[in-house]
Amino acid sequence: MSETAVSPSLRDCRRQKLDKQQPETGPSDDFVRELTRTQNRLYGFVRCLLFDPKDVDDVLQDVNVVLLRKSGEFEMGTNFWAWASTVARFQVLTYCKRLGRDRLVFDDSLLELIALDVKEMESEIDDRMEVLQGCMEKLPTPQKQLLSMRYEPDSTLQMIADSLGRTVGSVRQALYRIRESLLGCVQQNMKAS
Repeated sequence: MSETAVSPSLRDCRRQKLDKQQPETGPSDDFVRELTRTQNRLYGFVRCLLFDPKDVDDVLQDVNVVLLRKSGEFEMGTNFWAWASTVARFQVLTYCKRLGRDRLVFDDSLLELIALDVKEMESEIDDRMEVLQGCMEKLPTPQKQLLSMRYEPDSTLQMIADSLGRTVGSVRQALYRIRESLLGCVQQNMKAS
């Protein structure tokens, strides 16, 4: 039977049924921006609580699913990180309970202590990241490019050395000097703050 042959009331009923199956609205653009902005912090937070990077990826994915599902409960303008990190902490606890027989899983009380320590360090970490960004901007362009090459996914020292026509040892040494320079810059700026 073609769509035109269906009575209007039956067509309307089908549309209403489809409308009910689809969510009315997804997360707002502002919510998605906040979620995107906190991905690195969430990853670091979960990484502090779990040992295996594969577990970290699994839990972070679960955290994002929960945050998106509960996006309507979040009130924009309030502290997104506090809310997201609380969800992440509970997801880590849930994950660890599922892995409870594994000897490498921390017990809940230790996870809570670690999570509290990480939360207390938040502002210091944010300050350090801001200072690090400023120090990186002061680097000469060749050093910035070398750092960028090193931290690309699947990058190896051999690949960098080959592309620059240098030895692996010279690339390693250059990266070491850049990191030392950045560390000194960060420490100096943190003391001045």
